[in-house]
Amino acid sequence: MAALVALGAPPVPKIFATMEEGPIPAGINPGEPWIWGHHPAPGSGLGPGPWIGGQGLEWGWPSVACLSPGRTVAVVPAGDSSDLAAAVAAAAAAAEAWAGLGGPERGQRLTWLATTLGSDRRATMGALLALSGGRPLCRTLGADLDLGLRLLQVPAGGAQLGPPGLEGWTPLGVVAVVLMGPCSLSALLWKLGPLLAMGEWQRGRLGTLGTVWGPWG
Repeated sequence: MAALVALGAPPVPKIFATMEEGPIPAGINPGEPWIWGHHPAPGSGLGPGPWIGGQGLEWGWPSVACLSPGRTVAVVPAGDSSDLAAAVAAAAAAAEAWAGLGGPERGQRLTWLATTLGSDRRATMGALLALSGGRPLCRTLGADLDLGLRLLQVPAGGAQLGPPGLEGWTPLGVVAVVLMGPCSLSALLWKLGPLLAMGEWQRGRLGTLGTVWGPWG
């Protein structure tokens, strides 16, 4: 305590005033000026220079290299039409079983999923959100993740209780929302949570956030 008093109060306002966030990955051009404007530490091997495509790896995973000095800095997945077809087939196969569970059991499973992601897998989810959105880990572990999970928990609770006025209605299909481009966790679960809870399916694309609701029965 004596040492803390001697050092004075931590400059918290100054810390927040000087914090910076990386760019949200909506494209390459907005990111490049930020990357090259923040030079890596000496010896890191990531000196300034253009990014180029690296060698193709098996299973459709190409590498990404930096032209100077040519070091591979990332390996990313590259799906094709066959991967999309496999995903659609898997979703269609799961549709009947998921819709047949009934609202209470679907709600229980979604509640369990939200609880697991918010506890045992919280650190992993926060890291993924930080990588995908360019936001500091302290924020993705806080409001970002909490809001996303809340948007899953609310419809899950409604499904367990049984939404009024829907007695005797039968779900039509799956469980999937297809969005093009970067999409935040909260934007995804805002649409996916109610659809999962109701046993429905629907598809849409980024830019139609208010119009991709499916019918209730």
